[in-house]
Amino acid sequence: MRSYRDPFGRPIRWPFLKTEVLDRRCEGIMREFMNRRSGGYRLPIPTDELIRLLEERAEKVDTYADLPDGIHGQTLLFYDRRPIVRIAESIYRTRSDHRVRTTATHEFGHVWLHAPLWREAGARLATGAGKHGGGAVWTCHRENIVSAPKTDWVEWQAGWVSGAILMPASALRRWAEEQALKFGANPPFAARTRPNLPRICQEFFAETADG
Repeated sequence: MRSYRDPFGRPIRWPFLKTEVLDRRCEGIMREFMNRRSGGYRLPIPTDELIRLLEERAEKVDTYADLPDGIHGQTLLFYDRRPIVRIAESIYRTRSDHRVRTTATHEFGHVWLHAPLWREAGARLATGAGKHGGGAVWTCHRENIVSAPKTDWVEWQAGWVSGAILMPASALRRWAEEQALKFGANPPFAARTRPNLPRICQEFFAETADG
C-alpha cells in the first residue's frame, strides 16, 4: 500500500487503497464481525448490526443526535482517542431505513480507515490532548461525499466503504451471473450497449415487482 501527502494539507498520510482491496476488506470485516457477534453473516445485513459494528470501533455512537438540518451523520476525529459518531434523529423518521444504513456505513469508513491516521499523526506531532484541549481536530460529514472533489480521498473512501459493506462485490457478481443466465445475457456489457439490454431489464424488474 502506497502513501501520499494529503492534498488538503491535513497532517495525516494518504493511504492509497485500490477499490478491489477495499471491497475485500469491507466484506471480510463484516463477515468476521457477524460470525463472532451475530450468529453468522447474511444479506441484507440488519441495520442493528451496522450500528453495533460502529459501537465496537468508536468511543461513542449517538444514534439519535440533534444535528443541523441536512446533516445525516457526523464523525468527530481526535489525536488522542477513538472517534465519536453522531447519526441524526431526523433520518429515522423517513419511510425506510436506507439513510440510516448508508449513513452508518459511511461513518464507519471514517472510524475504520481515517481515525487511526489522526491518532498516528497526533503521536508523531507530539500534540496530544493538552495542546488541543481534548477537542476534535477534524469533523467529517456524510453529505460531503455529494460535492467532494476527486482529491478529497477521505470522503471518497468513506463513500466506497458504505457501498462495499451494503452491496458486497462477491454477492453482486453472483447475482449478476444468475440474472445473465436467466435472461440469456452475455456480460460484461459495454458502456454504450443497446441491443436486448432494455428488454432484459424490463423483464427482470417486472418479475421483481410481481414477486
